[in-house]
Amino acid sequence: MKKGIFRKLIVFIICLLCISGCGADDNTTAVLLDNPNLSESIYSLGDNMGDYKLTDVNGNTYTFSELLVTKKAIVLNFWFINCGPCQMEFPYLQAAADKYSNDIAVLAINPTDDRENQIKNYAINNGLSLPFIKGEQEWISAFSLQGFPTTVVIDRYGKIAFFHVGAVTEEGIFEDMFKHFVSDDYKHSIVKNINEF
Repeated sequence: MKKGIFRKLIVFIICLLCISGCGADDNTTAVLLDNPNLSESIYSLGDNMGDYKLTDVNGNTYTFSELLVTKKAIVLNFWFINCGPCQMEFPYLQAAADKYSNDIAVLAINPTDDRENQIKNYAINNGLSLPFIKGEQEWISAFSLQGFPTTVVIDRYGKIAFFHVGAVTEEGIFEDMFKHFVSDDYKHSIVKNINEF
């Protein structure tokens, strides 16, 4: 009798250990490239992203590896001040970023305009609270940017999972995109078309 109870207890403990230790991908560690040189980097869909540290126009710093400890994805939005499509897209991006702020980090990177105060004023004048970053021009060659805005998603695994050139100006598209990447059952996959969300 005591032997049977002891065996059941052992089986129960093993099951508990399996449930707690074999669980989901919530403990996934992103694999980012260490100390990448942006001017020598070229990124494509499916590549591991470099671990960059960026500072926004308000002096806040964002390191990709640190962001992916608490966030399920990083969205890089490349834009410039006189870009009409960028201005049309920002309200939709801002609304989705606000809704998913616990799970997604959105960084608005401007690799073309020279002065941080212009970028800061642009954000203020348009009522935008995203982190706005005066990015290096090397971002253009690193992603072979062909137009603006361009949206790049780095997933929880540190991989480039989505790349889109052109403005997103329909309500809900960014939200559908973010929902895809924050899903509990998300596994790394490349999304080639924005209509797949």
